[in-house]
Amino acid sequence: MTMYYSEVDGTEPTITIQVKEARYTLTQQSLADIIEKNESLKVELEQAQRKVRSLGWDVREFFESRQSSGQDEITCTLEDVNELLTSLDVDPLVKTWSATVLITATITGIEAVDADAARELIENNIEVNLTEDGDIWVDDIDVSDVHPES
Repeated sequence: MTMYYSEVDGTEPTITIQVKEARYTLTQQSLADIIEKNESLKVELEQAQRKVRSLGWDVREFFESRQSSGQDEITCTLEDVNELLTSLDVDPLVKTWSATVLITATITGIEAVDADAARELIENNIEVNLTEDGDIWVDDIDVSDVHPES
């Protein structure tokens, strides 16, 4: 801060403070609000520091419990690591998976001249979407039965 001075601005006295190139004019209430927010942030910072120290001890305990006397290496399972990560509110390590899926569907309301045209419409217009990360390919579409609706 490079400059302090007070002045009366309307009915309420104000304080104007210049910090580098920025100039701030504060009332008694706005200054009190800033001080209260600062105190609140100090409390939040202290809580965060305690949590970080606690997490550090959790990590140390995790590895210490898996350390064998006289050994330079520590062995743990993926399940152990994921348990630690979950306890730290961190996403666990994951594997990628593949699956072969059989989908059975009933399609109604197809307007076509005949069964062959209906079958062709179905085979050329079916889409399958996966709503999660991953890729999906339709390897085969087998329309087993086409019949007129009643």
